[in-house]
Amino acid sequence: MNKVIGFITEKGGVSKTMSSVNLAHILAVSGYRVLFLDMDAQMNATDMLMMGTEYECPDHLNLLCSKMEDKAELYAEYIYESNFDSIDCVPGSAALKEVIYSIHSASQSDFSVFTCMRRNIGLVKGDYDYIIIDTNPGDTTLTRCAICACDGILSPIKADNFSFSGVTGLLQTIIDLKQLYNVPIEFMGMFFADVNLNSSGYKRVKAWYEENYRDYILPVSIRHSVQVSDSTLRYLPLLIACKRHGTTDDYINLAKTLNLIDEAHDKRLEQYLAPRKAKHC
Repeated sequence: MNKVIGFITEKGGVSKTMSSVNLAHILAVSGYRVLFLDMDAQMNATDMLMMGTEYECPDHLNLLCSKMEDKAELYAEYIYESNFDSIDCVPGSAALKEVIYSIHSASQSDFSVFTCMRRNIGLVKGDYDYIIIDTNPGDTTLTRCAICACDGILSPIKADNFSFSGVTGLLQTIIDLKQLYNVPIEFMGMFFADVNLNSSGYKRVKAWYEENYRDYILPVSIRHSVQVSDSTLRYLPLLIACKRHGTTDDYINLAKTLNLIDEAHDKRLEQYLAPRKAKHC
């Protein structure tokens, strides 16, 4: 296990943060130990996971551009317990907007800076079953550091033409980084998020992606629902806000399609769902 998964996209507004938080929570409820890294200056994932808790925004520049000696530094300065069992969190920070330029400056003299985050996270990788990274949208130095830190990349997309260019750019970026820094990064696939499953537009765009990106498109789409918006207002993952709902089931199916939940942990997840299995939101 011990896998680092990044939710990466070059386009904003594609349900990246909601997808990463909900997947992390599903894995935690299934009995896995999860570390969540919020690398987005908007800090939406931090709000979801850490609302009401005491934490300090860490010095991300050190995490991204310096080689740490041991994991004690990570636990002391970066990692906090979240509001949810089995999920620890490295909070985001508004200062990440400026860190992007600092990484760029550092990379001019030391190109290995892009693999520092991978090395530093590796210090605690054995303590977690999954490490989930939520990133800022776009192709920035910060995003590239996050990509290099990952074992696998997931990319949510919308049913529109704008997502296409973002996916094309991301795939090329992953290829370039693998070659430049010799890091084993797997593109795990793209999936539609926040879509109307019955709309002709979604069906038309999905068919086009399946024809042109059949090796990359995942057979699971996350349907649009007002419950998602409601869960964000309550700062709750869907498994808590609404255990039995189509969108919640979609995220569970995504985790299972990716083989992230083995048989033993699947039983634990079903036990969690069982009390309300007959109820619908």
